[in-house]
Amino acid sequence: MSASRGPARQPAILACLLLLTSGCAFVAPRFPQNVQASFARDEMHKLTTQSLELYYPVHLRATALRVAARMEACVDRLRTDAWSKAERKRVLVYLTSADFNNAYVQSEFASTPQQMVLPQHMTLEQFNLLGLGETEIGDVACHESVHYVQMQQVGGIWNVLNKVTGGLFQPNIFTESWFLEGLATYYEGRLGKDTGRPYSPVWRGWWEGAVQARKGELNAGYLSPENRALEPFGGNYLTGMNFVEYLARKYGEERLWKLVDEQGSSLLPPLAVTLRFKRVYGKDIGSLFSEFEESLQKNLANRERPATQQVLVPDAGYFSRLAANPLDGSTALLSVGREQITRLTVRERDGRERFSRALVQLLPGRRWVVASPSLVSGMTFSRDGQWLYLVSADVDSVGSYTGKLWRVDARTGDVVRLWDGLEGMGGDVTVDGRSYVFVEVKGDAANLVRLDLETGTRERLTDFKAHTALGTPVTSPEGGRYVFPLAGAEGWDLVLREPDGSLRWLTRDGLFNYSPRWLDEDHLVFLREHQGRLQAHVMTVSTRRIARVTDAPILVLDVAPVGGDAVVFLNRDGTNLTVDRAPLAEALAELRATPEPPSGSIATAPVPVPDSAAQGPATPDAVAQGTSPTPTPPSGSPGPDSQEGFVAFPGQSTSPAEARTQAPPDVPTAQVAPPPPPVDPARDVDAPVAPPPVAGRAVDVLTDEPYSPLEGFFIPNYRVPYFYTVPNDVDENDPYFAGGISIAGQDRLGFNAYALTLTYDMKEKQPGVSFAYGNALLSPFYIQVSASRLRENDRTDLQATAFASRTFWTTPVSFGVLALDRRFDATDRRPKITTRLIGPEAAASYFAGEGTSYGGTQRGLGLSVSGGIFPKAFALDSTVGDLRLGVDGYLGGLPFTGKDNLQLSVAGRALPGAPDGLLEVGGILPGEAFFINRDSTSDGGLPLQLQPGLAFSEYLRGYEDHTFRARNVLLANARYRYRFIIDYGWASTLWVLPSLFVSQLELDGFGAIARTDNRDNHAAVGGSATLRLTVGQAYALAFFYQYAHRFDDGFGDLHIIGLTF
Repeated sequence: MSASRGPARQPAILACLLLLTSGCAFVAPRFPQNVQASFARDEMHKLTTQSLELYYPVHLRATALRVAARMEACVDRLRTDAWSKAERKRVLVYLTSADFNNAYVQSEFASTPQQMVLPQHMTLEQFNLLGLGETEIGDVACHESVHYVQMQQVGGIWNVLNKVTGGLFQPNIFTESWFLEGLATYYEGRLGKDTGRPYSPVWRGWWEGAVQARKGELNAGYLSPENRALEPFGGNYLTGMNFVEYLARKYGEERLWKLVDEQGSSLLPPLAVTLRFKRVYGKDIGSLFSEFEESLQKNLANRERPATQQVLVPDAGYFSRLAANPLDGSTALLSVGREQITRLTVRERDGRERFSRALVQLLPGRRWVVASPSLVSGMTFSRDGQWLYLVSADVDSVGSYTGKLWRVDARTGDVVRLWDGLEGMGGDVTVDGRSYVFVEVKGDAANLVRLDLETGTRERLTDFKAHTALGTPVTSPEGGRYVFPLAGAEGWDLVLREPDGSLRWLTRDGLFNYSPRWLDEDHLVFLREHQGRLQAHVMTVSTRRIARVTDAPILVLDVAPVGGDAVVFLNRDGTNLTVDRAPLAEALAELRATPEPPSGSIATAPVPVPDSAAQGPATPDAVAQGTSPTPTPPSGSPGPDSQEGFVAFPGQSTSPAEARTQAPPDVPTAQVAPPPPPVDPARDVDAPVAPPPVAGRAVDVLTDEPYSPLEGFFIPNYRVPYFYTVPNDVDENDPYFAGGISIAGQDRLGFNAYALTLTYDMKEKQPGVSFAYGNALLSPFYIQVSASRLRENDRTDLQATAFASRTFWTTPVSFGVLALDRRFDATDRRPKITTRLIGPEAAASYFAGEGTSYGGTQRGLGLSVSGGIFPKAFALDSTVGDLRLGVDGYLGGLPFTGKDNLQLSVAGRALPGAPDGLLEVGGILPGEAFFINRDSTSDGGLPLQLQPGLAFSEYLRGYEDHTFRARNVLLANARYRYRFIIDYGWASTLWVLPSLFVSQLELDGFGAIARTDNRDNHAAVGGSATLRLTVGQAYALAFFYQYAHRFDDGFGDLHIIGLTF
């Protein structure tokens, strides 16, 4: 509950809107709660370089320097590419220790400066699949730098106004999300390093699948983040990048920055963006996108499944994770679809469903908060098939991610045990079932760690120090070796850890070698890029020979062996996934085939000892894929299985045993090929295993000093004067003038913030003042106090609040004190009236649920409670209480529809001690009404003594035109909603307006009943139709028509046409 000032000063709001602010000066948390809490917890420093101002925790200084090295090079490159060479401010960057798996740039907007926030690392495997290793924060920073540099391109009148006021907004925000994210994702892999989504076969395969599903016939709605065909990545990223890539390829990158410059200097940035495209490219956005569609259709490659690829599950959702038990052939699928909630399903080898379970828990006290395939890694069966293990990212009490290891009964789907506090990604259960090996991420280093499932002790299996990104490991059948992906200079490669702790490369070509699974003691199945597509491959570990298993049309994910003769995998099929099966026989036969002897002159040398791993030349297929053939080494040189060149685990000797390096004296000689040509060190599989060097240059640190808690606090970053007119009740042609100034400021870490607004108008001839202060030093609690004095329409309002708020997991809680004092001037008809309301308030709301993109919330439970107590309320002797309880439940709709849901809600509100009629029930419109067929009515108005500036009201659907008055009410509502999915859009509207995206048409059937003061019932039934759309990829609007039939005598049917936003 919050104080209401009654009708706001429309001229003042209009003045602020004209400045394109969201209010005049305001106070709000500067960072998300978990990020702010990390700043309050950590000792923070400020590092300044030529291009950056970087705030970081002291214990992450090494990470901060590596990020700065990469990022500064990117910023300088981007500023060189930018059309305008005007000097810009340093990039303001924050590095947080919070595990929030995100990074963002906040554009300059009223009271909020431009800033970038980066995590110390990421812990979701999804980033690995997109070509961004979990510790490659420098690459993430380069993506965000594109946003930052683009936003800084401000010229013309807005550059002047931003300098004078401290910052109103940056015009490039109106190029819309598809261009902002498309440009950043395009440059993600073009800033000194081949990395990220442009080089990820998963990203490319997702796009290819969508294009094939539509046969290249897209529309501009595919640029929208709301287009559900491109889930989970979003059209603004996926289509945006490919469209920007097309523009750069055909017209050159220079025009991209010319457009940025044109937008940054425009007079009316939200309008005519498409015409600025036409000025730069000679065509508007719609015409350019049509060109792009034509190129897609022209280059469309229609590939089909080969005959050997069998479909097992035709609909595996739009994102899934898959595991298989190689002994009995059973599979576990964790999937989510546009019409299907997240479910864990285990099937027998013949396809019969063993169980299918929803995973999200609803009741308070739940053991985990969220569940989704995108949060899961390391899903694997125990060797006996009894248990299924997986690591799922969950939410902790401040909103950060935390990993939890699940043990699931593979027969029933029950989650029988959880292990908390895993910072990283999943892996594999050991052969004896007593331990689980996972990827632990600390700072910007990832390592393999073995967790004892009984004692909880952890043992580190690798010792990478910094700048290391790993993928999920797998344990060999004998239990002593581990294979895991490691991000190298050119991409993902596989590494083998031997029982003695030494490491050796299995691949060294960067062809996205990922998701390994052991087939037997000497063979792996894994993913690998082939002709630009991710396919399943098999490798003989002892020889490193590789053969391809699948020829899937688009993309293969999560390959796993079943029964030793086949693999199952996720197959990208249009905009969905399927579970498919392919045989291994041909690939294994290729590996077993005797390779042709090398041609050329032959030298003699002693044959290596029998226990050395023989290495022969690669097969033609392997050579085509970049696998270097390795000749048989002569005596005295390190063989592929020798320990020379390995990175040894601490405490392990790196010297090979003498018995492994000396040949027996009686061994005959053999012919070998002459030494091969020099090997590229970056591709040498016999080189030591080490992370790649940091891209970028040495950082010239200008200053590095402890953070001052009041840095920047006393210099307002928002300072705006304004004026407006107030109507004259006597002479409409002679309005009164009013003006004021708004200022706001905060320190750089958001610990202290303030906002002050001063006003004066000639009509009232009295000043108005509003002040607010926010404090985050006790974060995750945020404390806000405010006070104001306002003079308006023959009354004076004094208001003050002091509130603390925070979110526990996903449950927001607030408590504080509200003080209102309103004084009405005396008139000829009444004396002076003073009314006030002072007392504590508290509120909390809980929600647990899950939904689908087509059907809305399918399972959900919402609980809310709020209350307040006000002694001597309304300047009278009575004490008034205010208590509200609410329960909401969500269910899926009719069977087999997938696009509907049912919401049931009950709420009760009581005002003990209140005067009669204080509580208003009904009379609230759901939006802005264009047409309502009945005049608004009420059971009677409130006396001025009961109007302190806080309204006590409850919405009653079907009675938007009438207000009932009571002391308490019990409300019950039921709403069934069906959605007709549209997902269509246009690049611009009427040539000058922003883009338009129509998402869906909703049909509602509803019933509502209210029982007031435990004696009167008011009920209505009806229906509505709502068309939902988005303008400019940011502003949601909905046009609606509602019909209601009321059962009260004297109330006719109600028709409303209106708009919600």
